[in-house]
Amino acid sequence: MNELAHRVPKYGDLSQEPNFRKLIDHAVRVVELHFAPWDVVIDRELVFKEAVGRDLYSIKRAIYEQYMRAKGKTRWGCKSTFMIHHTDLVRKYHKTPKFIHLVRDGRDVAVSARDSVFNHFHPYYVAQLWAHQQQLAIKLSRELPADQFMTVHYENLTATPEHEVRRICAFIGENYMEQMLNYASRPDSVRLAGISKSWENISKPILANNTKKYRTKLTAEEIFVVERNTLQELQYFGYTLENDLDTLQRSAAAPLPASQRLKYFLLEKTSAISTGLIAMVSDKNAYLRLKKRFFIRAACAGL
Repeated sequence: MNELAHRVPKYGDLSQEPNFRKLIDHAVRVVELHFAPWDVVIDRELVFKEAVGRDLYSIKRAIYEQYMRAKGKTRWGCKSTFMIHHTDLVRKYHKTPKFIHLVRDGRDVAVSARDSVFNHFHPYYVAQLWAHQQQLAIKLSRELPADQFMTVHYENLTATPEHEVRRICAFIGENYMEQMLNYASRPDSVRLAGISKSWENISKPILANNTKKYRTKLTAEEIFVVERNTLQELQYFGYTLENDLDTLQRSAAAPLPASQRLKYFLLEKTSAISTGLIAMVSDKNAYLRLKKRFFIRAACAGL
């Protein structure tokens, strides 16, 4: 959804079978080129037959349901934060979808994002995305009944994991099992942790104190710019500000100087290049990520 949704108009009228089949082919190819590939071969023809609508989400759903059946399961979920941008489609095709909104202090998110190849890198841009996604979550929480939407604070999940996981299980109607907290010892966790530095914590026990890292990892200027861009959302979710509220409000009311925006832009691009190069050397399947990127560009350029 994150990689193809904004490109869907290039495929033309999806009610036309050739166009829809081409989108299916490209979507499945994106799955195949994921740098942590599935061990299940997705049948494109079955995706076409099982798609409940002529849109990208219906393709995604059919793909996930193939994988679910191959694994002998009865339900599936998607943990991508980018699905917050596509909840209308989820609600269109599922009568009672369950949305679990995991929120983490935006300043700590900015710290974590620096070493990840999946996000923006500079706190200025991380904060903008984080604020927008929280706004969408807040809106959704007001539209949906309590049995379809819940918010989980990352800080509570790491501090009292059993309590929070039991709460999640009650929400989705599943029985709590102790092995849910013993994920680190699973063979698939060890395998995934070895693929990318961004996923290395998967094979570690829960990091109970993995909070407020921003106080030592971000500069005073970076903390200010994150709080400036996420002021309302941080307050909404109960996070304490480090800077004076009036000062933040005055700053947020005025646009950043062009020189400061240029500085952040250059730092963002520099970090993207350096982190990408490091990942190409250190991540096991980094070539697949690069291959997927080239495939998407080439495929869409040919439409």
